[in-house]
Amino acid sequence: MELNVFSETGRLESLVTHRPGAEVDVMPPDLMEELLFDDILHGRTARAEHDLFTGAIRAFGAENLDFTDLLGEALALDADATQRLLQRIADRERLAPGLVERLAAKAPAELAGALVAGLPAGPSQMQPGHFFDLTPLPNLLMSRDAQAVMGRGLIIASMKSRARSRETALSAFVFSMHPQLTGNPHYMDVEREAQIQGPSRFGQVTLEGGDVLVLQEGVVTVGVSERTMERSIDLLAETLRPLEAFHTLIMVRMPMSRSQMHLDTIFTRISEDQCLVYPPMFEEGYAETLSTVSIDLSPGSSDAGRRHRSFFDACRAAGVDLEPIACGGRGDHIRQRREQWTDGANSFALAPGLILMYRRNEATLAELDRHGYGIVAVEDFLENPAATLDSHAGGKRHAITLPSSELSRARGGPRCMTCPLVRA
Repeated sequence: MELNVFSETGRLESLVTHRPGAEVDVMPPDLMEELLFDDILHGRTARAEHDLFTGAIRAFGAENLDFTDLLGEALALDADATQRLLQRIADRERLAPGLVERLAAKAPAELAGALVAGLPAGPSQMQPGHFFDLTPLPNLLMSRDAQAVMGRGLIIASMKSRARSRETALSAFVFSMHPQLTGNPHYMDVEREAQIQGPSRFGQVTLEGGDVLVLQEGVVTVGVSERTMERSIDLLAETLRPLEAFHTLIMVRMPMSRSQMHLDTIFTRISEDQCLVYPPMFEEGYAETLSTVSIDLSPGSSDAGRRHRSFFDACRAAGVDLEPIACGGRGDHIRQRREQWTDGANSFALAPGLILMYRRNEATLAELDRHGYGIVAVEDFLENPAATLDSHAGGKRHAITLPSSELSRARGGPRCMTCPLVRA
């Protein structure tokens, strides 16, 4: 498969998701903060909601690959590569002696399950502060973050939290080993590149996929956020310049806030000419309006960036003209904040003007309705996909709504849960 992502809204052909499994079932309340959760999830309900989500993707006609399946298949290919992966994880996480041997003795599918769901400590070792010999990865549900597919290659992320560092090791392994994914260039492994260039220049850097959005061919926007450091964007710009696939990087400086942990929690593109935004951070005149800088990515350029009055000014200067649609609707700041918290600005486009949204964000959906979007429950879409798809082919725009009583508590929306591989 040749990676191809030059847009946030191009017709989806293939993507990676991860169905929440045992890793959310075993998470104890004691580890919620460490594992970046605000509550424990009810796994069976989360899986039922996720099945509706991926069911809609398949009904649309896109190929959906599950990350754990890919991992298990990749682990079966090369015992030496698997051993190197396990040692890398052991070194990062300071695993107890003998644990690598325990893991290496497992069959590939069982090993994949353990690397995702963790290994509980034995009864005699389990105590507050030590529940697992190998901690679970409940954040793997958010498939967007451990890598960023851009153009015809990808960036391997560097995660802010130690609780998620294994995700990037697994991502690098899968994208390097799995026969469906090999042959695609890895533009940069953020963590390793910073080590090569030296801490005196870049120091510790982090960059997560939720902060990276490909607006259109040649233009990428990246958030400086709680999870992504500004110096990593300098490193990204240096990496992209020689490629000539991108001419402009739009950098958005965000508050260091959990409620806006990534750029895609406050901005997502939904059609060729529209986007969802959290208004106080994008519209001029608000105290929260974000600082935006555009960086020239032309080969040989040393441009340090040009500041713009607003994000949309920067977009227009790069040839992208977007109409903002307000998360939470217009005129009620409290409602906007509430729906931004439950990912009202985090949509996922199957095609231009055909998006997946959480049903609970009623004011955002009402605003989309006022802009001409038909609101379709996912259950109705699955019962008769042709009705919506034929209408969309005829020019009508639609938002397919998803139940999310559990998924939204994982602090991510439909875009967060997807890693597109190919868009037409």
